[in-house]
Amino acid sequence: MSPVFFILITLLLTSIVWSVIFLMAWYTLGKKSYSLFWASAFMCSACQWGTILLRPYFESETFYWLLAVSFSMGSVILGTWGHSIRARSPIKIDYLLALAVITLAAVYYYKAVNVHVGLFMSLYIYYDILLLLINAVIIIKHKPKSLPAEIGAAITYTLCGVCLFIAATIALMQGSQVNQAYLDLYTLINFITVPTAHVGMAVFIIFIMASDLAQEMQKLAMTDVLTQCINRRGFYDVGQKKLENKLSCEQHVSLIYWDIDSFKNINDEYGHAGGDEVLIQATKRVRACLNKEDIFARIGGEEFVILIARDSELKAKQFADTLRTTLASKPIEYKRQFINVTASFGVIGIKCATIQIDKAIDLADKALYIAKHEGKNKVVCNVT
Repeated sequence: MSPVFFILITLLLTSIVWSVIFLMAWYTLGKKSYSLFWASAFMCSACQWGTILLRPYFESETFYWLLAVSFSMGSVILGTWGHSIRARSPIKIDYLLALAVITLAAVYYYKAVNVHVGLFMSLYIYYDILLLLINAVIIIKHKPKSLPAEIGAAITYTLCGVCLFIAATIALMQGSQVNQAYLDLYTLINFITVPTAHVGMAVFIIFIMASDLAQEMQKLAMTDVLTQCINRRGFYDVGQKKLENKLSCEQHVSLIYWDIDSFKNINDEYGHAGGDEVLIQATKRVRACLNKEDIFARIGGEEFVILIARDSELKAKQFADTLRTTLASKPIEYKRQFINVTASFGVIGIKCATIQIDKAIDLADKALYIAKHEGKNKVVCNVT
């Protein structure tokens, strides 16, 4: 048996293993649809290698070739589809599917109608190369700052595309008839590139999924379950970084510390479920007023903080007053009852670049304390 046979057996078995791994990942890690697409992609690869192994048993060479080509293209399409779903990419999969049909029709034409060895051997590879490069772009543009796993995957897809481009071009150079020298070189490059890329892409995709899971766990650890705001731990981490960044850009930064007035009375009258509903609805109203760069956190029972950057101290105070009037504008409905809600606000203008976030919170808390003792439903400002 030739070395090629053993390479194909290895590719077949590893494809099945990767497919099972991604299927298990789908089942155990939140049933993300892109995991299913990646499982299907590697199963397509397994079918491709199985088809090549069974080549002697096909009566029609054309049918064998089209089947193998279909599995090759299907594997790359499904992989691209998975990356597109994960990255919420605007790419139109319908266009890629239409191009696949056109490519497959061209392969059939040059295989069965107007025979041209170079074209029927290379066209589908060029299609695969296009999708590999699209995958690299989708992955690297997924986030403003790519994860190490994403960078590795994008590089692997790109290198695989370059190597396959060389192989496809050598195959194309055969022309209409088989050229054994070019065919041998094509086979050599193909069977060096494909197994390496096959394993590399699978490993990096698993690395991407593990990185995604780590980020989700970190986000969960930093998120208040009830209100979906950042929790105290998250605010101390994110807030300090944002504070340093904004002050280094010489933007006016303010911290707003607020809590719901007489919250204990709300809990006593409407129960803790009623109190929870007040917290949920109050945070929704506040969140609707925020800019995308504002940081909003729940740091205790009915206590919240917001870190904002505005044009001036006056704008920060006006913003806090807007939040105050928004909360008091209408009652919160709970089980056909209407709960009047107000809140008090302490605003601290931060000018010192070396201040720690916990110190800023303490200062804003003192301003809030004054607001409470002046009758509640008020905004009190201070400056560091």
